[in-house]
Amino acid sequence: MRRLFLLLLACGVAACSDQSDRQSAGAESYDVAVADTPAPAGESFSSQTSSTDPISISLPQLAYSYTLGFRVPVDSVSTVQQSHLELCRELGPAKCQLIAMSNNDGENRAGDATLNLRVASGIAREFQTRLSAAVDSAGGRTVATNISAEDVSKDMVDARARIAQRELLVSRLTEILRTRNGPVADLVAAERSVAQAQEELDKAKGWLTELQGRVAMSRFEIRYNAVAPAAADQSWTGQIQDAFSGSGAAFLMGVRALLVLLIFLAPWLIVLIPAILAVRFLRRRRSIDAEADSHEG
Repeated sequence: MRRLFLLLLACGVAACSDQSDRQSAGAESYDVAVADTPAPAGESFSSQTSSTDPISISLPQLAYSYTLGFRVPVDSVSTVQQSHLELCRELGPAKCQLIAMSNNDGENRAGDATLNLRVASGIAREFQTRLSAAVDSAGGRTVATNISAEDVSKDMVDARARIAQRELLVSRLTEILRTRNGPVADLVAAERSVAQAQEELDKAKGWLTELQGRVAMSRFEIRYNAVAPAAADQSWTGQIQDAFSGSGAAFLMGVRALLVLLIFLAPWLIVLIPAILAVRFLRRRRSIDAEADSHEG
């Protein structure tokens, strides 16, 4: 009896795997109709293509990420950040969600600020334009715009195939348990198999939901670089000011590195300098004594 039960269980799993493979292969394939015979003489290309079946193509599922960098006057960082956050609130939580926000303006006037959002993919480009307009109105400018896309089509196809496989497996095992009367050990083993398959099914559904959310909502990472008001100007004078600011920052970094090196070497110099002076004094004293001895000789 136990062998018969295990045989039925193995057959159910094998049939489930075969059907899952067929579903996965069918989800990733394209239906393309190709004419087997050449077109008759005098027949146009348009008439030939119109006689064939339409090509069925599945669009890729892309998850977009936006990385924006803005250079804003130091007194307007908080204002611009709040205006961007207000734009997100106007869209509502269904289209815009706050992930993270940081602002060091209270501790350091020259500190940067960041804002991470999730925006509906259908309005992501329009939202980016509105963010740039808010920065321009505050006297700042855009210094970096990076847009990246990740194709999650294969992951979504695999997740759907795994869900179909586990649903069929759970259904078959449940049916076997419902109609099976046998030893308690076999029933307990079958219940454990059902529980494990149900757990894998829940994980696959959760992963598919996460992938769908990444496609539906684009991620925005916004960085605000606080600078002096003159440095935020978009004209050529602002660019010259940026060059001077960068040169001054590099000079200060060099001075700081030298100071750190001197502080590190100071204890060693305190020990080595007296030793070097003592050695020089002893050598000079020895040379004087040698000259005195030579004169006496």
